[in-house]
Amino acid sequence: MFAWFAEHRRDLPWRLNADAYRIWVSEVMLQQTTVAAVVPYFHRFMNAFPTVTALAAADEQTVLNHWSGLGYYRRARFLHAAAKQLAAGHGDDLPNDPAVWSELPGIGRYTLGAILSQAFDRRFPILEANTFRVLSRWFALEGNPKSSAGQKRLWELAEYVLPQTGCGTFNQAMMELGSLVCTVDHPRCDECPAAAWCGAKRLGKQAEIPPKLAKPLKIEVSEVALVLKHRGNAMLLQRPADAKRWAGFWECPHGEIEPEEGTEDAARRIARELLGVSATLGRKLGAIRHGVTRFSITMICLEATTDDEPRPTMHAAIRQLPPGDDGAELPMASPQRKLLRSWLNQPKA
Repeated sequence: MFAWFAEHRRDLPWRLNADAYRIWVSEVMLQQTTVAAVVPYFHRFMNAFPTVTALAAADEQTVLNHWSGLGYYRRARFLHAAAKQLAAGHGDDLPNDPAVWSELPGIGRYTLGAILSQAFDRRFPILEANTFRVLSRWFALEGNPKSSAGQKRLWELAEYVLPQTGCGTFNQAMMELGSLVCTVDHPRCDECPAAAWCGAKRLGKQAEIPPKLAKPLKIEVSEVALVLKHRGNAMLLQRPADAKRWAGFWECPHGEIEPEEGTEDAARRIARELLGVSATLGRKLGAIRHGVTRFSITMICLEATTDDEPRPTMHAAIRQLPPGDDGAELPMASPQRKLLRSWLNQPKA
């Protein structure tokens, strides 16, 4: 495994050294996100917050803005909160102490093992999507690997296969093997350094192990969003701090289109409900499709104007963007930022 990894490892920015802070940030970013998507965000984030103390000193809105587009924003909030705790107790000298790390927000068993093994060569196992698959095939586990018993067994095996030294390198090699060779649909067993003793290969069951579990059906949702102008400025609303999703983020007024309700009727209703104004609708700006957990959302985007004085009725604050301003300094979810930029690039009516 070590020789294979040395030859095939990807040149990723968090692998420049064994710096615990860089490893920690990368591991949090990589949760639920692909390597290709993370790399540019990692560079920007590290340029903005090169140390734990720099991250701890930043305000949350700035941190969220640098995370905007990566999704799962609770990760960024936990990372920020944990940085404050670490900076207060350790400065930039991050500890080789599992007890300290395990008490931080957002640090689960996987993240703990990834940081301690890679930064400090501690003998801690990891289990994530790639190692989950690799271990299932190596040991020919045919039951439901996501059951409680399956997870328990996989964690035991992840620890069992660890060497006495070089644990961080071995864990990375396992993840790299799953990402590049032991893939979901077409594992390239002829390139695998473990093929000679892989249980699934011996049984000819690479395509069956681990078993593919049925994915939950997506729920289709139709929304309408407004670029609502008042005295030439576009209205943005800030979501409450206790919102279940995108708390503290800025957005154009938008909402779900009710059954039996037309798009324009929904747009006028949303303007009344969210801003207390009567809206005059203008041109359609297009439609943006995006997904949130189990929901597949189509957001129909309209331009609108109002002469009424807007006031937030369900949001924490309101902000008026002057012409040409895309709110780049504000944290926004990707669909909202895409909507504003699309509007700004539209030919002037």
